[in-house]
Amino acid sequence: MLSTKMPKILIAGSGITGSLVAASLLQQAKENVSNQLQLSIWEKAKGTGGRMSTSRSPHNSSCVADLGAQYITCKPHYAKEHSKEYEELLSKGVLEPLKINISNCHEHEVGTKHYVAPNGMSAIAKYFIRQSGCQPEFEHHISTITKQDNKWSVSTLQGKVELFDAVVLTIPVPQVLQLKGTVAEILENNKEMKTKLSAVEYSSRYAVGLYYDQGAELSLPFKASYLKDDPVFRYIAVDNLRRNRPELPPSVVFHTSVPFGLEHVELNIAEAEPILKEAIQRSFPGLPEPKAFKCQKWRYSQVTKSYEDQPGALELSREPPLLVGGDGFTHSNLDGCISSARKVVQQLVSKTAML
Repeated sequence: MLSTKMPKILIAGSGITGSLVAASLLQQAKENVSNQLQLSIWEKAKGTGGRMSTSRSPHNSSCVADLGAQYITCKPHYAKEHSKEYEELLSKGVLEPLKINISNCHEHEVGTKHYVAPNGMSAIAKYFIRQSGCQPEFEHHISTITKQDNKWSVSTLQGKVELFDAVVLTIPVPQVLQLKGTVAEILENNKEMKTKLSAVEYSSRYAVGLYYDQGAELSLPFKASYLKDDPVFRYIAVDNLRRNRPELPPSVVFHTSVPFGLEHVELNIAEAEPILKEAIQRSFPGLPEPKAFKCQKWRYSQVTKSYEDQPGALELSREPPLLVGGDGFTHSNLDGCISSARKVVQQLVSKTAML
């Protein structure tokens, strides 16, 4: 149990799970007005959203493309279980129903609904972070977490060191396994836990964004489609149309197949770009030259094998609290992140006197 009257809590990662944990912790603190909470969010990347990443054209900020998750699929079970989050996101305009047809999309359970984020998928995480009132600190790549006087000393590769009463890790599981200090010692002393963490698997893929000027003619036979026989790409979408924004400058998003991603995952962006440009020209020769081109590598794209029994969250240390969450402990979609965030908050609140 945290005894401090104003506990300092660090959330590592500003994706959906991390942002939901931050918003939920703030709400818990507000309900107990006699206490306060010091909340920090450290993010390895340069922006919020994690794998729900939205990128803008360097020439026109209104021309954007989602280079990570494309749409939200909500099955009837989760529509009920997570109704609070969905109703909030829909009422605030963060989500809208998907209106276009996605060609070659597999069949879904009856009653399943699909949603898009009209302002880009990163808007979902940004919304919850605004609710937390916390400003993430970017380019904070955590390297070491060490126990010190019943607190956690957290260090980054950039040289920053700070003490916290509790830490929540919402980073991909392989990055947890790379941490040094007490975390490494905990896992070395708990072989079963380390083995289960090491068994979590992710697919890898590249995403490409093509950014065009207003009025560009794309001449595609669909607005979005899964590709069955392409040797490189699995998915293509005219991004502004997918997001229900036909009035904006067009952009096109490609996702590579899992086999291509696995085969080429060790390439750097400079090496991958010419391969992907050539593949686009070969498969879609009618596409005009874009105003801008961006390639994104997702080493940890989607969870293909979750932590055993999908617990939602994992306790690495009870005192001081050190928890791990994210879709590696559930499944790779918005509902998996919501379930994990709820479990993290439930476990942390039970250990935090002020909440």
